[in-house]
Amino acid sequence: MALRDLMSAAVERVHVGARQGPQQERSRVKMTRLLAATFDILVEGGPSAVTTTAVAARAGVSTGWLYRYFDSREALLEQVLVEGLRDLDRRLDEIDFDLAGSNWRTKAAQGIDAHIAFFGELVWFRQVWFSSEFSGRMIQANRIHDNELAAYLASTITEVRSDAPDVPLSVMTTFFIGMLDKGVDLAYRDDPLRGNTAILSEMKRSSIDYLATFLAEPDSTP
Repeated sequence: MALRDLMSAAVERVHVGARQGPQQERSRVKMTRLLAATFDILVEGGPSAVTTTAVAARAGVSTGWLYRYFDSREALLEQVLVEGLRDLDRRLDEIDFDLAGSNWRTKAAQGIDAHIAFFGELVWFRQVWFSSEFSGRMIQANRIHDNELAAYLASTITEVRSDAPDVPLSVMTTFFIGMLDKGVDLAYRDDPLRGNTAILSEMKRSSIDYLATFLAEPDSTP
């Protein structure tokens, strides 16, 4: 599975967000406006300001049209998670994020930087991610996405240290993704607006050092 398609697996298994995607071009344009309106309202007032009435009015669509695709405001907020993680997947795909070869350290650093930039730039996503609204199907979908990303990274590994711990690579990459999730959580808990740069830097350093206990580099290849 390609990196940019990872979120599709979560959407199919959990049925999170919109019940269906618009088929006609006119409806796709309306959906784009609807999501943009949701993002704007999130930035301005947070999740509590997102209602189906407010979003429909901001987007210039009827509430009846909105309910054609979304069961509730909760489904709208779920779609925010979906759109955000799809954006992250595209970013990772564009830099060919993997852990292949003995130059894995450079690739890992690029992937971590992409995660940091993603959370720093998408305020509307952070408004949901760090709120009490992040629950239920959102949590399930995010777990599936994390598992898919971890499995993908494990499948790309080609150079393993001869003295690496006796731990399955899929477990190692799952733990690595967990370190990124927790690092971002700590950084924005400490500084909700910008993220604590010291914590983000330590997240990057420590997670790469963790990978180094498993992955071979030019001077450690058996």
